[in-house]
Amino acid sequence: MPLRLVPPAKPSPKQAVIERIKKAPRPDGMIQCARCGGRTLMTTVNGAFVKNGRKQGGTVIEKDVCYHCHQLGIRSLMLPELKPV
Repeated sequence: MPLRLVPPAKPSPKQAVIERIKKAPRPDGMIQCARCGGRTLMTTVNGAFVKNGRKQGGTVIEKDVCYHCHQLGIRSLMLPELKPV
């Protein structure tokens, strides 16, 4: 049975916007998610407490994870050396 190539489908409107955001120019050194193009990151800390009005202690569970992908249940690390695909 011969292999047949299927032409790529047109991107949905949502996917077209995501691709446009990922290709947009950004300042040097700005971190951007390679999956969704978001620039919001979060760090999850477990066991932190307040002492003398300041947050102290805690174990870092996740560091520099894309906030938008995390809301969808996807763990996408945002590292500055990764470029959007």
